[in-house]
Amino acid sequence: MPLNHTSIYAELTEDHFIAIGKLVIEWSNIEFLLGVLLSRLLITPEYLGRTYTDELNALKIKNAINNAVEIHKYRYQSKIISDNELIEVSEINVRADKLRTLRNKFAHFCWTRVSDEEIFGTSFSGKIPKSKKNAKDFIKLKLSELVDAYNEAYEIVDKLTELIRRLPQLEENQNLIKLLSRTR
Repeated sequence: MPLNHTSIYAELTEDHFIAIGKLVIEWSNIEFLLGVLLSRLLITPEYLGRTYTDELNALKIKNAINNAVEIHKYRYQSKIISDNELIEVSEINVRADKLRTLRNKFAHFCWTRVSDEEIFGTSFSGKIPKSKKNAKDFIKLKLSELVDAYNEAYEIVDKLTELIRRLPQLEENQNLIKLLSRTR
C-alpha cells in the first residue's frame, strides 16, 4: 500500500502538496525552456527544433546542451555565441540538472509525512541496504526545503528566459523557406 494512504497521519499536508505542485509546474517550464535553449544552440528554428527536443528526456537534453556548448567553443571558437554566454548556458544547465534529480524523486518515489514540517520519500528499491546506490533511494525534506527548491526553479525559469532572448535565433519565415528551397 502507498505510504501516504496508510493513515491520516501519513497523508501529506496541503502545504506539502502545494509546494510539490509548484515545484513540478516550474520543472515543466524549465524542461520546455531547455528544449528552446538547445534549439538556439543548434541554430534551428524553434518550432522545427521542438520536433527533436520533444523526443528527448531531460537528461538527454542536458547532455545535448553540454555537447553543443563544446562545439560552439571549439569548432566555432565562440564566434556565434560568446564565451560568457556559453558559461551562462553551462551554469544554468547544472542548476537545472540538480532540480531534475529532485523532480524525479517526486515522480518515482512513494511519500509520507513525518511531521507537518517534514516528508519522507523512498523508491522501495530492491538494492542491498549498505550499497552506495541505496543511499539515493530515499530522502527526507522539510517544507522549507521544498519552498527553497520551488524558488530556485522559478529563478531558473527567469534566467533561462532572459538567456534565450539574448541568443541568436534562426527565424522561421518566408525568407528562410525561399533561401532553402533555392538550394534544391
